[in-house]
Amino acid sequence: MKILYVVFSVFLLTSCNANKQPEDPKVKLQAAMRDYLYKSINNDSSKVKYLVENVVFFEEKASYTCEFTVCLKVEGRKDTTGIMRAFVSKDFAKVTRR
Repeated sequence: MKILYVVFSVFLLTSCNANKQPEDPKVKLQAAMRDYLYKSINNDSSKVKYLVENVVFFEEKASYTCEFTVCLKVEGRKDTTGIMRAFVSKDFAKVTRR
C-alpha cells in the first residue's frame, strides 16, 4: 500500500510540472534592447544610463517588431524619455533599429 502511495505521489508531482505556461518574451526583449544601446558606438556607460521601461511587441515569423519606451539619463544634465522602434531576432541576439 505504501508503494502505491509513493508512486501516485510522484506521478501527481511530475504531472503538475508538465503544464507550465510558455515564458513571456517581454523581459528578454527589454534586456536585448538595453544590451544593444550599451554596445552602440562611442557610448560611455559611466556617464550615460539607459532604462528600458516598457515594450510593446508583435511576434512575426522571423523576429519581433517592438516599440520600446526608453529613459535616457546623462550625468550632469536633464533626463529624457522617448520611444524607440526596433526589430529583434527570435534568439534575442540581433537588434535592428527602424
